[in-house]
Amino acid sequence: MTDTSTIQQPESPLRLTRLASEPAPASSDCESADAAYEPSYSVRLIRPFLRVVRRSGIIPKEAYESLEAMDADERIPIASVHDMLQAAIDRAGDPDLGLKAAREYTRGDCGAIDYAVSSAATVRDAMETAGRYMRLINDSLEFRLEVRGEQVFARLENTVPLPRAAVDFQCGAFHRAHSHSWASDVDFEVRFQHAAPDDVTEYERTFGPCTLKFGASEMGFLFDRRLLDMPLPSADSKLHEVMRRHAEVMLNDLPRTRSLSDQVRELIAKELTSGNASVVRVASHLNVSSRTLERRLEREGTTFTYLLDDLRKRLALGYVGADHLDLSEVALLLGFSQTSAFHRAFKRWTNQTPLHFRRAHRQAT
Repeated sequence: MTDTSTIQQPESPLRLTRLASEPAPASSDCESADAAYEPSYSVRLIRPFLRVVRRSGIIPKEAYESLEAMDADERIPIASVHDMLQAAIDRAGDPDLGLKAAREYTRGDCGAIDYAVSSAATVRDAMETAGRYMRLINDSLEFRLEVRGEQVFARLENTVPLPRAAVDFQCGAFHRAHSHSWASDVDFEVRFQHAAPDDVTEYERTFGPCTLKFGASEMGFLFDRRLLDMPLPSADSKLHEVMRRHAEVMLNDLPRTRSLSDQVRELIAKELTSGNASVVRVASHLNVSSRTLERRLEREGTTFTYLLDDLRKRLALGYVGADHLDLSEVALLLGFSQTSAFHRAFKRWTNQTPLHFRRAHRQAT
């Protein structure tokens, strides 16, 4: 395990500020005329990382001081943030940077959404409030509750692929935020889709008594359903009303334009059953070349292959969980030419066969 406090400074500073402030590569007029909104993170999500960097001396101050000077509610493109994160990890030699940043998270770091969540009446209200206003800090993350018999799953689902450190930070910050108000002693099962690293010390330090499950088919937290109606010690109805109103104003001020990823996802869904959900086909709908489409998606931090695979996975979990569709029908709906190809994909997504998943889902509900 790397101790970041002893890491020597790099010979040349990382160009983190360039990634945050320089515009995307110039596009031709025909490309920029219909350019979609680029998904972004709030600077608020960057600040816990900066605290780790500043204290450890991983990177010289001049490499990130303009980031520190940015307004907390400014936005940085997701792809740029992931590039910065990877650069910091590479220089530090520390794959656990996301977990360490999560432990730096304190109430108020995320602004209005933090206070709206912590002042809610119950755990259920708090989590529903988080889902409602998540876009104030993160364009990529979709958060929702799923009741499963006597348990509930708080799902964290991202519309772009995340590096492991970003996943670690999301889960760690979520746990820390709720630990402040109600979950300090709750034995969550924390589910990660990536494989367990050789050393899980930093995970154990971040998540305390929680059960850690790696290589899962989903990302989020499983816990007792009865906790949903537990009152929050920090509940404050007047503050909650004020913060929700403020959050609504901020939400309405965010760009409304759909991202290119959203448009591509919709087109893939329309083409799936016909078996024509290819990058060439989708690009033709958008009146661009497949190369241009891939380049634009890369700016948003994703790829066509990821969007296609992610949509198929999401739909598959719903279709297989329902009993009224034969698995051959599910394969057809997802655009697989052969049922065997669907079975292989489902096993890759969930580490279970479709039949085993269906049986387990039936028992849970």
